[in-house]
Amino acid sequence: MLKKLSLITFLIGIVFAQSPEELFKSAQASLEAGQVDEAEAGFNATLQADPTFAPAYLGLAEVAMHKGDLKAAGDKLKEAIEVEPENQEFRDKFEQMNELNTLMSKGRRSMKNGEADDAFESFRIAYEKFPNYPESVFNMGLVHFRKKEYAEAVVYFHQTMNINPYHKTALAAIKNVAKNYFNSGNQSYKRGDLEGALGSYEKVLEVDATFYQALYQIGVIQSKMGNKDRAIQSYEKALEVNPQFYKGYFALGLAKNGLNDTEGALAALEAAVDIHPGYDKAYGAMGDIYINIKNNEKAKQVLNLAVTVNPNYAKGYASLGTIYSEEKNWEQAKDNLVMATTLNERDAMSFFRLAGIYNAMGDCSGAKDAARKSTELKNRFGGGWFELGIAEWCDGKGNKTGALNAFEKARNDRAWRKMAEYEMDKVKNPQKYEK
Repeated sequence: MLKKLSLITFLIGIVFAQSPEELFKSAQASLEAGQVDEAEAGFNATLQADPTFAPAYLGLAEVAMHKGDLKAAGDKLKEAIEVEPENQEFRDKFEQMNELNTLMSKGRRSMKNGEADDAFESFRIAYEKFPNYPESVFNMGLVHFRKKEYAEAVVYFHQTMNINPYHKTALAAIKNVAKNYFNSGNQSYKRGDLEGALGSYEKVLEVDATFYQALYQIGVIQSKMGNKDRAIQSYEKALEVNPQFYKGYFALGLAKNGLNDTEGALAALEAAVDIHPGYDKAYGAMGDIYINIKNNEKAKQVLNLAVTVNPNYAKGYASLGTIYSEEKNWEQAKDNLVMATTLNERDAMSFFRLAGIYNAMGDCSGAKDAARKSTELKNRFGGGWFELGIAEWCDGKGNKTGALNAFEKARNDRAWRKMAEYEMDKVKNPQKYEK
């Protein structure tokens, strides 16, 4: 709308300031410079100043050609001939228009009949004779596209856009080529072929540099490969194209955190939730960062936001349970970890922590149930077996054999060996530890 208003203002201003000849020359210069809308406004201004200025109709016919509208071009040539019926140039142009129509019709007919090479040749001749007509170039690209020769097709689609920057179909075709490469990249990624996926995503960007999803996926792969710096660059490029892409900010935050850039990570995650206030994972990631830097109050604040916006966000409850456990606030820790394990029955670490809390509270039965769940899910993790041993022994009131069996399995995990052996000694020689 603003562009149209500016053109109208331009039109009104120049009509009263210049002669028809001057207006026409200015419009011609705009057309030669590829400024099609300005040229159209100039030719219309020429005719407003002098409706009998026939060359302006010819100029409007050229504008219509640039826009791929043969009917409008033919209508403008007819108007030029009506004004100057004896002008042979106008009649020749009209005949040429008929020739172009014939070539295009022949090409489309050949394409419909599956005769790709014949179709391409008709469109090629049309382009050679009428280089300012975008549809001939577009259809050459379409021939390649239907043959799945995407790299060749996109060259012609871009050439179409050079002739007519507003060619919606060519733009859509470019997007389709990019999408084909993108889907190919996604398939490679799912198969675990990261190098193949990267190659496909790079092809996407060769076709359409604004395809921010490809930039994002490149970042994901670079991050998986351990190239956090490259990942960050890709995420930032994606966000330059689409500043509202909140998943990009989330991934950027994780990558920056991987490089120990805590401030940068938190800023990126804050940006994610500013755009999408209900983004539970971003709050969760912020909570993890605050836990790592020992800012428990801030961690609790953002994690409570996470479970508020999504009451089914298991990880948020798990992290809150971890914080309250460190603070020895057993009731709050238990409540959050019960929620975490209820929502995610595959969370071995939360069952392990819950077992530890039940043991600290003297609830040996609850501890055994939670510890057994942990060991079922993660059989080689010593922590689950250790807590099961504590629960089985139950401070001397429980099952000695069951406790020793659990501690024996715990000591198979090197990280838990010393603690398990210490508890085994307490079970075997309780008198040594009597107060």
